[in-house]
Amino acid sequence: MNHFVSVALIALFAGCQSENPAQKVEEKSFIELGGEEQYVEMTGGSSTNPVLLFIHGGPGWPQTPQLRYFNSDLSKDFIVVAWDQPGCGQSFMKNPRSGHLSIRQIIEDAHELTQILKKKFAQDKIYLAGYSWGSIVGLHLAQQYPEDYRTYVGIGQVIHMRRGIELSRQWLTEKATEKGDSETLAALSRLAEKDSSFCRSELDCFLKQYELIRKYGGATHNPQAETEEEKAMVLYEDYRSYDWYKGFEFSAQRLEKDMFDTDLTFIRKLELPALFLEGRHDWNVPSVLTEQFMEALEAPKKELVWFEDSGHGLLYEEADRFNSILAQKLPK
Repeated sequence: MNHFVSVALIALFAGCQSENPAQKVEEKSFIELGGEEQYVEMTGGSSTNPVLLFIHGGPGWPQTPQLRYFNSDLSKDFIVVAWDQPGCGQSFMKNPRSGHLSIRQIIEDAHELTQILKKKFAQDKIYLAGYSWGSIVGLHLAQQYPEDYRTYVGIGQVIHMRRGIELSRQWLTEKATEKGDSETLAALSRLAEKDSSFCRSELDCFLKQYELIRKYGGATHNPQAETEEEKAMVLYEDYRSYDWYKGFEFSAQRLEKDMFDTDLTFIRKLELPALFLEGRHDWNVPSVLTEQFMEALEAPKKELVWFEDSGHGLLYEEADRFNSILAQKLPK
């Protein structure tokens, strides 16, 4: 679908909406953002619901199938907008050589999508949720464009990547020492020494450390939830042929510097309400850093909600509670 057709359909939808404001929303289409067609899926029980734009993690790890599988109840209260960022998901399948892969460009694509959604659904402000990598994009958007959003929701919020890696390593050392796990302690020593024969790049070292965190339940705390997530990833026909790791590798390698240079501690004030949802057992992106960040943050309203039985994947580890919290905490 070219840009002209996309704009024409948006205008047509807006006109129809005024005549019939209670339409069900079910759209799957490609929208031109920053000059590149990208996949956007919109689902809602009513076109009068508030819009919730979800910025997925990774980088290069779309959550569209997972949102369908675990979080479809959100569409009762919101128009849930799942966007496959350039370089992953259906956007990657359409264009496997995206040139859009920088944090700055993804932020601008999200900003452009926000304007389209505001116009399409005749809403002055929408809700914004960012998960993991998407929380880096989301917090930048909330800080730069507060006039666009009703509330920012940070899920597994990234604050300072390299400091988080240090804290994760300290936690792993304590756990491995308690267990007498010499293999993990040896791997941690090689990571600390930046042993290039063990991992070649910052991304490679992060992934090696992630596997150790996963071993100790600090990524996904509930193994059954991880099994269910893997099921969701291949359940739907339009994602069944998607090579998740090829998309991740393409995106993560190009966004490596942007990701590991992330330090959002400079953000001391937001001009909109902020809600942070954190897994108590998250040592992939240590939740203690979000707790410290939120305590120091100045905002019209701020709140941190703990998910006691989750690691980093709280939106599928405790899906029912996650869906319920958003419905409760975000005014309609």
